Amino acid sequence: MGVLRLLVASNEFSRYGAAILIVAAIAMKLRHYWLNGRPSAGRSAGNVRTEVQASGHAVRPSQPAYSFDQNVQRPRYRFADVVGMAETKKRLLAAGEEIVRGGNRRNGVILFGDPGNGKTLFAEALAGELKVPFMSITYGDLASKWINETPQKIDAMFRAARQIGVCVLFLDEADSVLKPRDDSGSHSMDRDMAAVMLTNVTNLHGTRVVLVVATNFIDKLDGAAIREGRFDFKIEVPAPDMEAREAILRKAIGESLGFSAVDAVAVTSLAERWAGFSASRLASVGGQLAEMRRDGKFGAGKVTFDLGMQAMRLLQGRKGRLPDGVKSIDEINMSSDVLRDMAYKMKQVHNLEKMGGSLPPGVVFFGPPGTGKTEAAMALAKATGWAFLSTTGAKLIANPDAWATLVREARDIRPAIVFIDEADPILLDRRVSNVEVLTNEILTTLSGVEGKNHDVMYIAATNHYDRLDKALLRGGRFEEKIHFDVPKREDMRLYVSRKLASVTSKRYAVAPGVLDRCIVLLDGRSIADADAVVAKAINFAAVRALRGNVAQLCVADVIAAASVVFAEHVDAAVRR
Repeated sequence: MGVLRLLVASNEFSRYGAAILIVAAIAMKLRHYWLNGRPSAGRSAGNVRTEVQASGHAVRPSQPAYSFDQNVQRPRYRFADVVGMAETKKRLLAAGEEIVRGGNRRNGVILFGDPGNGKTLFAEALAGELKVPFMSITYGDLASKWINETPQKIDAMFRAARQIGVCVLFLDEADSVLKPRDDSGSHSMDRDMAAVMLTNVTNLHGTRVVLVVATNFIDKLDGAAIREGRFDFKIEVPAPDMEAREAILRKAIGESLGFSAVDAVAVTSLAERWAGFSASRLASVGGQLAEMRRDGKFGAGKVTFDLGMQAMRLLQGRKGRLPDGVKSIDEINMSSDVLRDMAYKMKQVHNLEKMGGSLPPGVVFFGPPGTGKTEAAMALAKATGWAFLSTTGAKLIANPDAWATLVREARDIRPAIVFIDEADPILLDRRVSNVEVLTNEILTTLSGVEGKNHDVMYIAATNHYDRLDKALLRGGRFEEKIHFDVPKREDMRLYVSRKLASVTSKRYAVAPGVLDRCIVLLDGRSIADADAVVAKAINFAAVRALRGNVAQLCVADVIAAASVVFAEHVDAAVRR
C-alpha cells in the first residue's frame, strides 16, 4: 500500500490506473481477512479460519481446544446421603457397577421424572458410590452462538470423559440436545446435535465411562435416543417416598429454625399428607416457616402440623379460581346441615383421620337446575380455604388431556376441590355413552389406582342422577350423594329476606308487602330463580330512582320482574 501511494503521488499512473491499483489492494486485503479472520476476544490462540454460509451466519469449522476440567470434581455425596428411595438407588447402582466393570455392550442411563426430585443428586451420589470422578455438564456448557460449535463441544465432552478413563459423565437437560429429528419444524442445528450425541453414545459402549443424562420430558427425546443400544437403562426418579419426605422435612425445619423446633409427630403427619410433592418443595418449607416466624405469625417452640400446612399453602401461592362474591355456607339454602358438616370435616381432616374417619374421595350434588349446586361447591371452598378448580363435562370432552391436567394441578396445590359442573356427559352410563374412555379415566383416578392423594375432593354436579354410571357411584368413588331441591316456603322466606337486606339496606327503602309478594311468586321455584327476580326488581327500582329521585323497591317491581324472568303473566299469583 505504501508503494501504491508513492506511485499515485508521483503522477506516473493515470488516474484510471491508480483506481485499478487501489481496487486490487482492497481485494487483497479482503482476501487476507477471508482466509485468516479478524482477531477477536475469546478466540483460541493462533489463526482460526472463518467461513460464511449462505445464511450469513459465521461458522468455525476448524476445532479449537475445549477444556472441561472445571466440570470434573470429586463427588460430594454417596447413596448413604440420600435417605429412602431404596429401589431407585438399587437400580442406579446396578447399572453403574455393570458399566464400570467394562467389557459389556450396555451403557447409557436416562434419569427421568418431574423436576425438583433430585436427578442431579442421584447422579453425583452414584459417582460417590462408585468412587469415581463426577463430570457434570449442562446445556449451557455446550451452547454456542457459533454455528457447528455446539456439536464440536459435544465431541470434546465425550473425548474428555474417555481420557479420564472411568467416571460418571452427567448431562443435565438432555432434551435440549436430543430433540426429535423427525419433526418437520426442527432446525438443522438440532438435528446435527442429536446425530453427534447419538454417535458418541454408541461409541461409549465397551468403555468404563458411565453416561447419565437427566430430563423432565422423556417423551420429548429423539426416538432413536431412548431405544436399547443407545440408552440401555431408563430409571425414573419419582417424588420422595415416606422415609425421604420425613428426612427432608426434619432437615429443612432444623436448619431454618433450629432442631429444637422439630416435632417428630408433626413431621410424620406432614410427610404422610404430602406424598407426591417434590423434594425441592419439601425442602423449601423450612425457609417459609422462618419467614412466618419473622413476620410474627408464631413464636418460639415446636412447629405444629397446622403451622406446616399454613407454610405449604403460602409456599404454593395458589388457591385456584374462586370468583368474587361467593356465598357463604349460611347463605346456601338447604334444609339440613350437611354442607356445614362437610366443611367442618374438611377443616379437621387431619384430626378426623387420627380418629379413624375419612373424607369421601368423591361427592355428587344432584337435583333440578338452579338449586345451588355450583354455589354450594364454591361455598365449601370458601369456608375451608381449599383451592377450587372448576370444569364442565363439555370442556373435558372437547380436550382429551384436560382431565389429566386438572388432576395434576389439584395434586400440586392441594388441599383442593375439583368441581365438575354439568357432569352428565362424562359420567353417563357407559353402555350408552360415546366417551367411555374418559369415564374410565375418571373412574381410575377416584379409585386411586395411580396412588391416592390426601386432600383432593372431587365433586360432580348433575341434573340427571338416574342417568349416571352405577360403577362411578359405588363406595370409594363418588360415594356420597347430596340432594338439592327447590326450597320450602319458610326456607325461601329466610333466603329472600337476607337477599333483600344485603342489596337494598344502603340504597333503597323496601315498601310493605315486597317480601310477602316475593314468597308468593317464588313458591316452588329454585334459588337461581329467586336471585334473578330480586336482581331484576332492583333494576326496575334503579331506573325509577334515576328518573324520579325516589329510591324505593315496590311490589310492582317484584311483579314486573317475575313476569320478565318467568316469561309469563303473574296476575293469578297476584290475586292470591
